[in-house]
Amino acid sequence: MIQPLKNTPSIWSLCWVDLPEPLPVEEDFYLPTILLLVGPSFEPLAPPAIFHELDQVEAEEWVAHHFDDLGVPDQLSVWKAPEWVSEEWKYFGRDWKTKVKLVNPPPHEARLQSELAGLQGDSPRVPALPKSAVAEGLLRNVPRLRSPGKRRATLEKAAEIDPACTAALIELAEMEFQAGRYEKSLGLFAQIEEIECPLLRRRAVQWWTDRTTRPLLRSLFGTMLCQWHLGRAAEAAETGQRLLETDPDDHTGARFYVPLLLLLAGENEEASLFFRHYAVRYPGDMPHAWLSFAWGLTLCLEGDDQGARQKYREGIMANIHIAPRLLGGRPSPEDIYHPSERDEPHSAVEFSGSFGGLWDREAAALRVLRETHEEMGPVLRELVTRRRALVDLMDQRYDPDYRANWTRMVEEEEAFVKKALE
Repeated sequence: MIQPLKNTPSIWSLCWVDLPEPLPVEEDFYLPTILLLVGPSFEPLAPPAIFHELDQVEAEEWVAHHFDDLGVPDQLSVWKAPEWVSEEWKYFGRDWKTKVKLVNPPPHEARLQSELAGLQGDSPRVPALPKSAVAEGLLRNVPRLRSPGKRRATLEKAAEIDPACTAALIELAEMEFQAGRYEKSLGLFAQIEEIECPLLRRRAVQWWTDRTTRPLLRSLFGTMLCQWHLGRAAEAAETGQRLLETDPDDHTGARFYVPLLLLLAGENEEASLFFRHYAVRYPGDMPHAWLSFAWGLTLCLEGDDQGARQKYREGIMANIHIAPRLLGGRPSPEDIYHPSERDEPHSAVEFSGSFGGLWDREAAALRVLRETHEEMGPVLRELVTRRRALVDLMDQRYDPDYRANWTRMVEEEEAFVKKALE
């Protein structure tokens, strides 16, 4: 009996390679990513495509375009990448009636990258530019990138091309900080400070307003945070004070950390001195719960319980979630309106986790806080009621009077807080 011939299933591969040298695009530069569609013997089925980064939507559209022209294989092997969402590729395969399989890039990727580097020789070139201009062009492209890996690679390339590009170094340092690699972050911050130290000797510097001064200010702020997270509270407080001396207007918000760092380091007298200067330097400053709680604790340590109560009241009204965490009591409702990020529960979690131990050292300070919080019970219940009403109003934006009602209720809530503090 004659058996029908079995057809070998067709298997195509979607390959990608990141190239290490920047390409110009208008006035900017980017690190190109090459997409290739190849057959079972790695023969190209279509011309390679150059993209700014691996983007799944763009990749799927590119492959779909070639499926329209070339037909659809039985299987599409897609080189794995952090940017891919495997479930999306499954939907893509279902739509095109093909099996999509994510596979590890083969060992010859490095050789392929080397061969593809020749593509850059055919790309449009611009006249020779200073290294700083190329680095700045790469930086301008970073905000457009979605891939964390591509963002990092672009920043690293900018810093490699121009080692004095502190705008790239500061972003890399903050990436390391967010990843918890504080020592590495400290090294980058120190590198930035060394490059930018001539700014400290200049007169009439427009700190922060002049954008070129921001890497130095951010590096000092980042150094303070790294030292704090590494348990070096005294060093962190010293760095914070140096930052405030450099930029007295405090565009980075160091003033909200310095007194707490001084208290952590056991420098209670220095904390008292800080607040005396603060009252003169920042009259009418924005409410900040962290600062108010630190001030209340400092006044308790000085024996001024009445002054501490007032500062605790300010802190409690600025963030109703902190006191219950410090006191180990029932948490405040979270399903309410929060005027700013500083008022939200996550800020209370961070504060209590980092500085809650300060109140464990001083029973008197904890007692005054507990008494103040209990006295404020009726006020806090009224505040919660008002803020829940604001949340309810958010669901009624179709109401023609929504904006007027919202403005009225917010103003009433602000007046209520002000009166409670008086």
